[in-house]
Amino acid sequence: MAAQLCLKPCPASGGGVHSWIFYAACRVIEAGLSDEQAESQIEALITRESNPPSEIIDALRSARGDHSRSAPRWSPVNPAAIAEIAKSGPTLVELISRSPEPIQFVEQSRTEMFVDLLFPGDPWLCIGRASNQFYTAKREAWRGRLHEQSLIVPSPMSSQKGRTKQGKLSCHSEANTGPRRFLVVEFDSGTLDQQAALLWHFAKFAPLALVVFSGSKSAHSWYFCDGQPEDKLQRFFDYAVSLGADPRTWSRSQFIRMPDGKRADAKTTDALKLVGIDNVPNGRQAVLYFNSEVIR
Repeated sequence: MAAQLCLKPCPASGGGVHSWIFYAACRVIEAGLSDEQAESQIEALITRESNPPSEIIDALRSARGDHSRSAPRWSPVNPAAIAEIAKSGPTLVELISRSPEPIQFVEQSRTEMFVDLLFPGDPWLCIGRASNQFYTAKREAWRGRLHEQSLIVPSPMSSQKGRTKQGKLSCHSEANTGPRRFLVVEFDSGTLDQQAALLWHFAKFAPLALVVFSGSKSAHSWYFCDGQPEDKLQRFFDYAVSLGADPRTWSRSQFIRMPDGKRADAKTTDALKLVGIDNVPNGRQAVLYFNSEVIR
């Protein structure tokens, strides 16, 4: 397709993939492809390893001039504020030492324990090895298999399947995602020490329950938000975006990293070693902080 439409190559992750997706959406629509055809073609060319299906769908809708479900308009990033907060915040090692639940990097994954505490009972959970390999099942149906999984939707699902924005029945859609239980903040840039300072700063405004290493270069921080008004959460998240947070995790159905799970690509990285942590198993999405007391 790339040669036929003369599409420019998708840039590397962090180099403008989101803008490229909209560019590609415009081109495939000009070529007369249906949304279903366009979605699969664009997804095949994206260089970024984790891509929410909604991102391509939203780009196609915007390219067709349909803005009825546009995402919130987030505040611009404030580099000066980021630098100031990073000066006074904890390093990642210091953050780990502040965890109410002692953090131990052991060979055996503790994913089952974390998921039991994060999602008590037997709710529907949408889980995947990759963004295109997922399934929704009751929590008990997943028991014993979670340590091999890479991704999870951070809120229980309301049913096993729902309709996507294109009308397809799927285990992973906004329609079958239940009310928010956790709002997750992650960063695509900055050192892990800088990210630790920022996510600790956000804990002044929302209860920090969990911090998970992506297995690559970022930390995912889970803030407990069950029952909170959406407008209040949007103000909090807008502030996070102004300090460099990735706006994609605002979507209720956005996949994020499974606590103590395993990267599907078995990627290894020196990111943790560079900040003084050298005993995490390769490919492990290690839990770096856990506070079960804030979860109700």
